Amino acid sequence: MTNPNDSPNRGRYRFQAGKPIDPNSEIDAESVSCVPNSPQELISMQENKSDYPEKTERQRSEKVKEIMELIDKLDTSPLDDQQIAIALISSLEQYHDGIVDQMCDDSDAKHSQIVSWAVDADRLMRCRHMLSSVDLE
Repeated sequence: MTNPNDSPNRGRYRFQAGKPIDPNSEIDAESVSCVPNSPQELISMQENKSDYPEKTERQRSEKVKEIMELIDKLDTSPLDDQQIAIALISSLEQYHDGIVDQMCDDSDAKHSQIVSWAVDADRLMRCRHMLSSVDLE
């Protein structure tokens, strides 16, 4: 079985306005159009939000609880924390891209599954871009 992270075409299935986008490019203007420019704008956006039901709290596995406790004990700077988060998200994004590539080559793969993995990879890419754009220095 091939490693999903080894694919040379990672992220090439993403499109914006009918054109392929580079997952390593800077954040596009459309995706930041609703991002607040100040804490006051964020507070205003939160005050004007519609009423959505709260999500139920998921039960964390023992492994996740252990990792969260270890993270709480770390003595890192905000910049270190940001770099750790970006590395983790990048790894997950590459994994998702690899799965999509594998499923695209598999004639038995379900199209709905390909779409689900692709959407998750796209969300991870946008999350990585957003985290990378935060200036902590």
